[in-house]
Amino acid sequence: MQYFTRFTYAALLTFLPAMAVLAKPVATTTAKEAEYKRTDANFYFRTSVLKAEPDAVILSASQLRQKDDSYFFTPHHKAPKKVYVEQVHDWLEPITPPSMPASLGIAPDAMQIREPQGDVQVALPSSPTSFVPATDSMAIPNGSVVKTGDGGTAAVLFGGVNSVRLTPQSEAAVQQTVTPQLRTTEIDLKSGAAFSKVGLRPGEKQDYRVKSPFGVAAARGTDFVTVVMPDRTDVWIAQGTVQLDQPNGQMVGTVKSDGKGALKIVRFPVIDDAHKAMAASAETMTMAMNFIPLANVKTKALHDQMAQGTKLSPQEKTYVGLIKKVPVLIELALVEPPAPPPAPTPAPAPTPPPTPAAPDQSAPAQSPPPATMPSPQAQPSLGPIAPPTDLRPASHAKAAATKTKTETASTSNSSTPSKKTRKTKTASSPPKPSENPAPVSTGPNDTVP
Repeated sequence: MQYFTRFTYAALLTFLPAMAVLAKPVATTTAKEAEYKRTDANFYFRTSVLKAEPDAVILSASQLRQKDDSYFFTPHHKAPKKVYVEQVHDWLEPITPPSMPASLGIAPDAMQIREPQGDVQVALPSSPTSFVPATDSMAIPNGSVVKTGDGGTAAVLFGGVNSVRLTPQSEAAVQQTVTPQLRTTEIDLKSGAAFSKVGLRPGEKQDYRVKSPFGVAAARGTDFVTVVMPDRTDVWIAQGTVQLDQPNGQMVGTVKSDGKGALKIVRFPVIDDAHKAMAASAETMTMAMNFIPLANVKTKALHDQMAQGTKLSPQEKTYVGLIKKVPVLIELALVEPPAPPPAPTPAPAPTPPPTPAAPDQSAPAQSPPPATMPSPQAQPSLGPIAPPTDLRPASHAKAAATKTKTETASTSNSSTPSKKTRKTKTASSPPKPSENPAPVSTGPNDTVP
């Protein structure tokens, strides 16, 4: 029994530390929030983005936090260099006012200018080159030309059933024909873009067409926009069915939309390159989406009322609910964090002065260089130099000679020098001065007495 108790106690002591380690919570690392900014002001079409970039990262707006012009996203792993974010925008509002009356106050076969803003002009068929400013509810006959300038927009209402709204820098000729069974509407769009809303009157068929230099868009019960570009025509469909034909009548394609989700597009000429098609779609979609806030005056007023806490009437709520929501993409690029500042460079250590080399004892000492004598041209010639002359007075010279004789005699008495010694002393003795020394010349005109 004691053996069993000891064994159990030892086993517990062995496994308890291991169990304690396993019970510790695993430390989790929180991913760092990455900052993004828009790369451009374009709006992108999701379908064309995925065709050009199959691995594109597309996020919903709820996955990011926006502050001013920055977008913040917390990735699971490494932050991608580029992402697309889906946003939802309003589509173009109808001409019908929020009160939604039964009649818009227009005859079934009449055409009128509605909601003009900015520079809008009209030329009547009787004078096609003379443009006059357009006014609200202005009646225009078949064949009239409506032109908008920079920042200008206007709608043309066809019998209270159909309408077309021109964007800035657009020009179009309009006409319609109404019979008891058929309503024919034609917009000849020369430039710019035209938003079409095609209605339906009970017992009446529709033939609605938008002609452009690159094709004809035929619609039935449709909400779409036709954009004329220098090299193509793009048709964006929000709801309904649109068939695009070439100018020669050959069909390009038919596009249907149930009014839910993203827009759809048909184009001529067709662009086969995926990246070029993506850029072309972004170009016309951006133009359309940037124009809509300019035209949606009624919708903006209702949104402002709601923001101020004012309740909307049932008709106004219905009107707001009729505005289609369009998803588009924007492109964001990662903002690289700033690089850390470089470490300060340590100051270089002072260089010790060079140690002078020890002199080589075996090498002979070098004599100083000889003094440089001035050039002969630097001084005037002094002529021949006389030998040194004893300039002492005669009495002094005689005394010196007497002293020399005495020293010689003394030396002779002490020891008799050799001939060599006497010759050396005699040679080293100064010469006997002359009685009348010649003057020494020190300069051209100077003499020393």
